[in-house]
Amino acid sequence: MTIPGFAAWSAAIATVIIFVGVWAIEQAYGALIEGKAWTDMSLPLWAIFVLLSASSAVAAVTAWFFAREFQNVLVNFTRYLEVAQSDSTARLSNVSFVELRRLRSVVIRSVGKLRRDNEALRQTAYEDPRTGMPNLIALEEHIHKTLPRAKYETPAALIVLDLDNFTRSSERLGALASEALLKTCGERMSAALASLEGPVRNGLKDSMLAAMQADSFALYLPCAVSRDYVSNIARAIRLAFAEPFVVAGQSVTLGISGGIVIAPEDADTVHKLFRHAELALRQVRSDTGSGFRYFSPRLNRVARGKYMLEAELRDAVANREFKTHFQPKIDFMTGQVVGAEALARWIRPNGKIISPNTFIPLAEETGLVTQIGEQVLEAACESARIWMQEGFNATVAVNVSPRQFQATDLTETVLSILKRTGLPPNRLELEITESMAVSEPEKVARVMRPLRSLGTKLAIDDFGTGHSNLSILTQLPFDVFKIDRQFVSALESDEQAPAIIEMILAMAETLGLKTVAEGVETERQADFLRRRGCSMAQGFLYSSGLPHEAFMDFIRGWTSNSQSPRQKVS
Repeated sequence: MTIPGFAAWSAAIATVIIFVGVWAIEQAYGALIEGKAWTDMSLPLWAIFVLLSASSAVAAVTAWFFAREFQNVLVNFTRYLEVAQSDSTARLSNVSFVELRRLRSVVIRSVGKLRRDNEALRQTAYEDPRTGMPNLIALEEHIHKTLPRAKYETPAALIVLDLDNFTRSSERLGALASEALLKTCGERMSAALASLEGPVRNGLKDSMLAAMQADSFALYLPCAVSRDYVSNIARAIRLAFAEPFVVAGQSVTLGISGGIVIAPEDADTVHKLFRHAELALRQVRSDTGSGFRYFSPRLNRVARGKYMLEAELRDAVANREFKTHFQPKIDFMTGQVVGAEALARWIRPNGKIISPNTFIPLAEETGLVTQIGEQVLEAACESARIWMQEGFNATVAVNVSPRQFQATDLTETVLSILKRTGLPPNRLELEITESMAVSEPEKVARVMRPLRSLGTKLAIDDFGTGHSNLSILTQLPFDVFKIDRQFVSALESDEQAPAIIEMILAMAETLGLKTVAEGVETERQADFLRRRGCSMAQGFLYSSGLPHEAFMDFIRGWTSNSQSPRQKVS
């Protein structure tokens, strides 16, 4: 009895390791005994090896898995050869036997290296490099394994966690210090969980705290015995952020928020767990900005409605369904229309009007506000150019959203639209919120510098509603303070409102700035503002937002009929 082609066998093994799968194994054994199927081998003890290798073939869906099992296959095949060699009717050449021994040794060493490489790959695949914590892949696999218990034993819970104000802090700290801060956050949460005692500590068995993308984490609790238990865990995590962090010699105060979902009550798959927890977290951000919230079916219904609205919003942007209306601004000194604020209006093809309070927050969240803002800016500049050609000395004010201001090309966008529409830069006024101005003063100055040099004005919107650093505001290139409507509407009901408005007006006068009162609805409000030195007013006392042609008619009517009680300002 002889076994032909050990060289062919060696080459066949290499083929199997490189091209893993049933087809490759068939080719390998076919190379060993030419002309026969790989399972049709008539050598007396070959059946054992065929059985083992067939088992490996079925399982060998990846190279490392097959190599891991192949060592045992070689051991059994070597034993077969030793038995065959002892048979008096069969003799193997020493060279062939040594060749097989050498092959076995090489494969064993390769298996060891593959195992080490696999461990390194597994660490890379399942570990977050910034924090050293398990990552999303590791967490999802862990949940897959343990979630079925929630249906028959103790409920499970997932808390998706998000750091409050991390982005702003990271911009100040830089990349390296931000990663160190993120790692410290993970360590604090881990320490907080480890410090728990009694039944709460016992319930953490098989739990996993993982780092996800950006500044998000997630905690999975496979033994969430009750909502009170989960709330205690959430409270412990939040308390871990009570003390400031010290990173790169700087003190940083962070908070943490979370969305909580219970399985199987609110979700029975890994996908639903994460989706529902993130819905709850988004609701926290929308309602209070910070805190923890449990998922409820109502959130799912809201999310479905929001998803449909988002799809409609994207279509509206693509189809340019947004119209620009203009609310007049009246000069208290001259009684003339001196400008207007451009307002975005979403009017569907069927005539249905979608409230700005509905679509603007969604546009901010999705980033579509940038495209909407550009469409409104272009329409506003085009209208203002027509006003100028008609002989009306009016400027147009356009709101710039925080998302738009984050865009690196805002200055270029504004300059391009001014050039395209032919509107002189001094006929345009850009409005930004007080909070945006204070949070990013350097960027405000950088964006506005080239525009101001051409005559474009900058207004701070909703002044008095934020927590301004006045030393910062005085250094920024503002031309106008806009007094928020909440102070104007409270003039006749809140004793503090007049004092607040007088303070804003005095500050503006000291800084040499114009003032615009928003939301003026009564003659008494207008009279108070005019007597206190307010520069301009806008509101329903004069007009709501009007389409371009209606606004032109308004200006003509105002000029020719200045005695109208609705229009009279002094």
